[in-house]
Amino acid sequence: MTAARTVARKTPATETALELNTLHTNAANALTLRLGAQLDLMVLVTELVTAMSETTRLGSVALLLMDDDAAALKFQTANKPDVTALLRNQLYISLRSGGHPDGDAGLERGRCTIVRPDSLPADSVFQRAASLISQPFLVAPLLVGSHLQGAFLLWGQETDAPLDESTLALVETLAPTAAIALGNARTHSETVAELADKMNELRILRRIDRELMDTIELEPVFLLTLDWAMRFTSAQAASLALYDQELDELYGFVDNGYDVPQEQINLLRSTYGGGIAHRAARSGHGEIVPDVSLDNDYVPVSANMRSMMAVPVMRNDRVIAVITIESRRLNGFTDAHVEFVEKLASRAGVAIDNARLYTDTWREREKLSRILSAIADPVIVFAADDRLAMINQSALNVFKLAPEQRYEGRSLVEVFGVDEFCSMFQRAKSVGGSSEELKMQDGRTFYINTSLHEGVGWVVVMHDITPLKLTDQLKTELVQTVSHDLKQPLGVMNGYVELLLLQNKLDATGETYANMILRSIGAMRQLIDDLLDLAKIESGVKLELHPTPIATIISESIDATRLMAEKNHTNVINDIRADLPPVAGDAPRLTQIFNNLIGNAIKYSPPHSTVRLSALVTDSALRIAVRDNGIGIAPEDQARIFDRFYRVRRSETKDIEGTGLGLAIVKRLVEAHGGQIGIESHLGEGTTFHVSLPFATG
Repeated sequence: MTAARTVARKTPATETALELNTLHTNAANALTLRLGAQLDLMVLVTELVTAMSETTRLGSVALLLMDDDAAALKFQTANKPDVTALLRNQLYISLRSGGHPDGDAGLERGRCTIVRPDSLPADSVFQRAASLISQPFLVAPLLVGSHLQGAFLLWGQETDAPLDESTLALVETLAPTAAIALGNARTHSETVAELADKMNELRILRRIDRELMDTIELEPVFLLTLDWAMRFTSAQAASLALYDQELDELYGFVDNGYDVPQEQINLLRSTYGGGIAHRAARSGHGEIVPDVSLDNDYVPVSANMRSMMAVPVMRNDRVIAVITIESRRLNGFTDAHVEFVEKLASRAGVAIDNARLYTDTWREREKLSRILSAIADPVIVFAADDRLAMINQSALNVFKLAPEQRYEGRSLVEVFGVDEFCSMFQRAKSVGGSSEELKMQDGRTFYINTSLHEGVGWVVVMHDITPLKLTDQLKTELVQTVSHDLKQPLGVMNGYVELLLLQNKLDATGETYANMILRSIGAMRQLIDDLLDLAKIESGVKLELHPTPIATIISESIDATRLMAEKNHTNVINDIRADLPPVAGDAPRLTQIFNNLIGNAIKYSPPHSTVRLSALVTDSALRIAVRDNGIGIAPEDQARIFDRFYRVRRSETKDIEGTGLGLAIVKRLVEAHGGQIGIESHLGEGTTFHVSLPFATG
């Protein structure tokens, strides 16, 4: 049995369709090769119309390009001079609205269409083209994605090529290739043009930057800004005014280009107010007024101005000024103008702010100079590089400097030489500021405060405390004399009370009274000793500083307070290592410091609590901490805890004895060692005293 076999036979129509499809594909490939990577738009459009005419063998080919802003196809070029002459400035296909839906749909979908004038609806978008060409023509939209790049119009003038379905199919095959080439060239052309505009703008802005940086005065900055704004926008007049945001007022107007006297301009502004400029200042946004006659806020400075642009000048998110530009033409400004003037305004904002700061600084400097001249205390200001920035008359007198010479800008050593004042200033700088006493060569003593002020420099203020030092010396001598005279009767009272207890048998009440007398005598003696000690320290005690191991000092202080700790059932924990580097200290005075701190920690802690001592090594000092978990100190008490005779007044402390001088003595002894003392405390959580002592050198 022979299997039946069916063989598909090609019909003549099928063979013709395949051949046409192959021919069309080859034509599209040839067009691609012919166009290559051509990105010059003017060269490409000429090549496109020529190639389409040769490939389709149609006599006339016109190319229209899409104008996105106008939403219209506009004639660009044709393959023949007479066709160009016919269609130039004549052929314009609007796609906004009102066109025939079939025509619009074909363009939007990229569908090629044969337009026949005799059957064209009256409202067709191709009506104008049909009236110019006067014969059937083929429309080939050039679409890339959904974006219409342009369109070909092709017809058979002076040729035998038929305008039929075969030609339509060929054009439909070629159109995508032409559309892609045209889209690439348009994008490239727009990019090159935009880049050229940006480069030109950058050159202008760099020049503006240079010119603005050359001046620091307000009016030249204003005039430069207005000049560039008028140049770029081709405007005829402009103004710039400062803006006070708090008062909501424009002031300091500078005008350029108006043919009206300044007095008249000022009168108009006082009558009408700030107008559009004030509106832009309040909103913080630039705006264009195409026709000033329609804007109620417009101030008619000049009768022949038709349009205006107002741009606020911003600085740190606030409006500091407003630029207004006027033109004699209606709708004389574009968004590109606004964008450029905004960039100009950002540069002008820096220059205006700098000029205002310079003017304000100059005025403040003059004011400060007059104030300093009237101050009785010597005042000296140094810049960061130790050069003199300012010195008043009192300081010139103290250092015996010639008042007719100019000392600003000269170095510290050059003006004052190498003496104790220079050493004091350098010490103050090294620790970020300090207060010291300095005895001058003429015997006077000054209290000198040195502090760093941001934007000013190092400010040295000197106060003559010579009378106070003399008074303090008298006070010290009085305290010493009175204290010495008080000690003798206290000793007699103490001796007789002890003798009374030894020789007479007293009852319990009598012994209680006698012991109360002894405790009071002891408290009085301690007060006298503290007063004498404090007076000695404040009069300028001389310490003998030697390398001292702090672990030894702490151990001795713990031993000295052991009886108090046992009586209060307090556990004193020493976490200080023996291998710590030595500090520069006077051993007896260091022991006095820590005896006081450890004793206080025990006194102000409840029974069965813990006092812990620890140490931390920093870059230049040893930081010792004395921490307790006692009642704590309130913030308002912490501010005065180192004052003489100050004691915390609370119900928990009413039975704790003390003179209120211990911490005052500790603070002065720590500072005499070149160290610092600080406190951290929270009520109910305990207190920590930090003592920083410098390491021993050499």
